[in-house]
Amino acid sequence: MSENSADVTLENNSLKLSGDTRKARPEPFMLKVFQIAFQISGRISATLAGRMAYKLWLTPTRFKTPASEQKALKSAIIEAHRINDNDITTFTWQTAEAGDRPTVLLVHGWSGRGTQMGSFAEALNNAGYRVISFDAPAHGKSSGKQTNLYEISETILALQDIYGGFDSVISHSFGGPCTALAIRLGLKANRIVSICPPATTIGLIDKFSDALLLNEKTRQNLVDRITATFGGHVWEELSMKNLMRGVDIPGLVIHDAHDDDVPWQEGQAVAHAWNNAPFIITSGLGHRRILRDSSVIESTLKFLKVR
Repeated sequence: MSENSADVTLENNSLKLSGDTRKARPEPFMLKVFQIAFQISGRISATLAGRMAYKLWLTPTRFKTPASEQKALKSAIIEAHRINDNDITTFTWQTAEAGDRPTVLLVHGWSGRGTQMGSFAEALNNAGYRVISFDAPAHGKSSGKQTNLYEISETILALQDIYGGFDSVISHSFGGPCTALAIRLGLKANRIVSICPPATTIGLIDKFSDALLLNEKTRQNLVDRITATFGGHVWEELSMKNLMRGVDIPGLVIHDAHDDDVPWQEGQAVAHAWNNAPFIITSGLGHRRILRDSSVIESTLKFLKVR
């Protein structure tokens, strides 16, 4: 892969790193505010704190489109489609002679945007693909304030109907389990690439709880609320490593050794469950910069072209 800040080797499923000189990422101001709020409310009432956490769990953060995504934004054909009571913004990148070229769908992660994966568009276009991306419900330019994995998966299925199917799908982070559930519900593809996927739903709860410094009673109240809303089966049904068991679509999993959001071991677990799909581990790219890395894009293209 590309030259980064550390050397990575996998020996007996253990990761060995050398030369890592990254600085710790500072905590956002709003995260600190939420941490203080949950520390106080959690002491007063786990029910109150759990209700607040549940609302926050379903509410993605909308970020402004950064400078690194402006090229992709300006070069895209932008449309809006009414899907399940939401206005969903889509982005299409295609050359003038697109014709009947195969189509690749890009699926961003939680609190992401369709243009977040726009670095793939130019390379995919040059390789002969039309590229479609979208802002999930309650994300980016799409409507809605709250959403969930089921709703995003249904949006993916609707886009399959609108755009005539996809040859391949490339997903990032939370987009991985959304794509996996969509496959179970009828999404068709010849190849799938999953970048930095979370392995389990309960693992996402643990990360969410740790980030917000939820105490155990508040965390349990949050789990109980999710179970009451979506059913007790949700923890097993929506875990990506479970969803991908038995899926015969060829897959590739790429993860970074320095991913502070989703540990690399989760990507490895998904790959193992997915009929031992190929697993590529990078270094020094973290959870988001991996989406702009030329070597990651090159490896993805090589995988998509294999027939």
